[in-house]
Order: sequence, then C-alpha cells, then structure tokens
Amino acid sequence: MPTLRASYTIEPDVLLKFNELVPPGERSKVVQALMRRALVERTGQLEALAAEFETHPDFAQARGDVDAFDITSADGLDEQP
Repeated sequence: MPTLRASYTIEPDVLLKFNELVPPGERSKVVQALMRRALVERTGQLEALAAEFETHPDFAQARGDVDAFDITSADGLDEQP
C-alpha cells in the first residue's frame, strides 16, 4: 500500500524530545504504531458503548424507538407504483 504524508501540530518541546530520542529511520514507524494503538483503544470504547446501548435496561425505550423508526422509514419502499 502506498504511504501518505501528513502534517500535524505538535508542541515544540514534545517534537524536539521525540526527534532527539527516536532515530530518523524509526520515527514514522513509531508514530504509526501509536496511531494504531489509539485506533484500537477508541474502537474498543465505541464497541463497549454500543454493547451497553444494546443491553442496558435504561436504554430499552430508546431501542424501541429505533426499531419503530427503522420499520417506518422503510415502509412502502418495496412497493412498485
């Protein structure tokens, strides 16, 4: 897969220390690894929220509303004129 270049705003002291400690040939790999870790963490958080919505009794009314809306929003779409 081809790579992409990106530009991010980072506090100078953080960037200078990073560049000082991480050799030039490793910087992109380290940043990519940190991004992947952040993606895994955030995806896990979103999945946990979705699971809670799907199972927690406090959200029963909201789930019912969603189901009713899904049925209504598709009502009549399969009919031919």
